[in-house]
Amino acid sequence: MNYDEKIKALEEEIIRTQKNKATEKHIGLLMAKIAKLRREKIKEQLKSSKSGGGFDIPKTGDARVALLGFPSVGKSSLLNALTGKESKVSYYAFTTVTVVPSILEINGAKIQLLDLPGILEDASKGRGRGKEVLSVIRTSDVIAMVVEATNPMAQYKALIKELEEFNIRVNTEPPKIRLSKRLNGPLKIYNYSNLDEEFIKAVLAENKINSADVYIPEGTTEQNFVDFFNDSIVYKKMILIINKIDLVNDLESLKNQFPEAILVSTFFPDTLEKLKINIYNSFNFIKIYTKSDKISEDPLIMKKGATVRDVCLRIHKDLYRNFKYALIWGKSAKFPGQRVGLDHIMEDGDIIQIFTK
Repeated sequence: MNYDEKIKALEEEIIRTQKNKATEKHIGLLMAKIAKLRREKIKEQLKSSKSGGGFDIPKTGDARVALLGFPSVGKSSLLNALTGKESKVSYYAFTTVTVVPSILEINGAKIQLLDLPGILEDASKGRGRGKEVLSVIRTSDVIAMVVEATNPMAQYKALIKELEEFNIRVNTEPPKIRLSKRLNGPLKIYNYSNLDEEFIKAVLAENKINSADVYIPEGTTEQNFVDFFNDSIVYKKMILIINKIDLVNDLESLKNQFPEAILVSTFFPDTLEKLKINIYNSFNFIKIYTKSDKISEDPLIMKKGATVRDVCLRIHKDLYRNFKYALIWGKSAKFPGQRVGLDHIMEDGDIIQIFTK
């Protein structure tokens, strides 16, 4: 049996198992085994997908957004409309067969947009170029999921399923579980969630954790707990784009179904402008000004939470290697010209002067 067959067999066993106090341990073991199989499968797929073929696209700009969707949902038309890049467009499926990169420039930021080939159902199992497409998704900062206005819910659910099976979680935070292993001693579980203790012990045993302090906060779900031990899972921000709204009449129904979605059409320029702003806002960018003899007019565009180290590396690696200290003016400084080290966290509008050895 291959990975997918083994996973399917375990999932069917979970479905057949009536959930009650007596079966919590068994279900925990099954879920942990599925997570382990998915982890091993994805690591193999990621290794085999690093084979070029138009999918090895170096990161450029201040951030990366990947356009994900089924064939013919209009990703290439959107890329052309947003950036002016000529990504081939036709009225048949699979026009894009490799990754087409372009740059969206907005508010001083340069955002790399990737037009990916349309994926098929079971892409996570390697169908079509699914594993290559999903591997690129894992390298992106934000996923822009594109669905058609004529069939949005079915496409949305199917794409979410493919992402989850490739261990990509969207618009959620990593579990806030804390675990401190010991060489020996008892297993101490501090459980503030609704998880059954037998379930917890089964998952810990499957992950070979026998001596540790484990803190499980309120609100932790069974899937959260299993995910915590899976180092192949990545957490991504996702924006949902409902395209081709010119083909439907009932926009209110779409808005009610998907209140967070961005409704667009390449025939309605105002919707494209709204999409650009939403893409920019999804990053929480901050602007940092550098200073030598005078303050720079063009700021560095950085992600919120950026440190002095990140600023040095953005400008030149030698600044980081030879760093001595920096002076900061702005919101993050306790006083104008505060002397700081590499770990100092910057704020929007800060001015930095870097000194080297």
